[in-house]
Amino acid sequence: MRVDIQRLSAADDKPLAPVCLLFGDEILLLEEACIELRRKAQAQGYTERLSFVAEAGFDWEDLLQSGSSMSLFADKQLIELRIPTGKPGQAGSRVLCELAENMPADTMLLVICGAVDKAGQNQKWFKALDNAGISAEAKEVRLNDFPGWIANRLRSKGLLSDKETIALLTHYFEGNLLAAAQEIDLLALNTAVGSGSSAEAFSKPDGKKQIAALQASVSDNSRFSVFSYLDACLAGDWQRTSRILDGLKAEKDESVFLVVMLSREVRKLSQMASALASGSSRDQVFKQHRIWYQRQSVMDKAIKRHGRAGWQSILQQIAKIDKILKGRAHSEGASVWFDIEKLSMKICGLKTI
Repeated sequence: MRVDIQRLSAADDKPLAPVCLLFGDEILLLEEACIELRRKAQAQGYTERLSFVAEAGFDWEDLLQSGSSMSLFADKQLIELRIPTGKPGQAGSRVLCELAENMPADTMLLVICGAVDKAGQNQKWFKALDNAGISAEAKEVRLNDFPGWIANRLRSKGLLSDKETIALLTHYFEGNLLAAAQEIDLLALNTAVGSGSSAEAFSKPDGKKQIAALQASVSDNSRFSVFSYLDACLAGDWQRTSRILDGLKAEKDESVFLVVMLSREVRKLSQMASALASGSSRDQVFKQHRIWYQRQSVMDKAIKRHGRAGWQSILQQIAKIDKILKGRAHSEGASVWFDIEKLSMKICGLKTI
């Protein structure tokens, strides 16, 4: 049975389904749903937990034996299986179908996948798990829904969901839930007053203090360097871009924030290049995308440097880097910074191998 993934965090004492299938693109929603299900399982007596990852060479018979045997060390056991590709294959499909039909009363199966397309959702293993319990999809939060998500997140942390805070968070983290959630958590820490774990130990949120703390956080030196990097990279200044990248790597890992901001700029450039190629005027395009006068020259040169096809190709490369950051792809070098540097060289107009 399909349920809304947000319902999994609802405060209730209903018995958990014997099978729970979580899948989707949005890693933050996926992981938070896992944490909530583990917490509920622990509270309901599932005190033994077994974890498996279905990678290359995984022995599905081990999973089948674990799911078919009674727990030896606890009243109930939680079996957690991750399928990063969302494709268990023939052997995995057979085992999952068998487990779904014969899950012992003292055992719960939690299956976590990445994205599963429509064809995958129509396969036997997926339908068997769905029919045996519940399934929930961690759908991407679309840009129109992002401010609402931020507002709910702020309230859940005891913060004010005022327009200024929402607008600032949307501006910096639009489309990236993980980075936004981390910033909201930091904001909650920076605006907390008092000591102790109880809610009474902290003062009520102060609007002026909250926005000041947020502005200070997103404007610190490393974040400022990210914006300097964007300016240098789009201007085609590789020497300056390289120096800033070296500084960011040495200071602390700002790769997630950098990729988020770069993605926003490249997406905008791709849209602008497409509009110009379709016959729209330069002034009209810049006005539509709210490009300040001071940045129009840089953006104009960047668009001409790569054109519509070039910026679309760069956007695809950023999507690959995003997968590397989420653990769904491997870097070409020692770390994701290798891929970021290689892409930066391309954006600057240098040839890469």
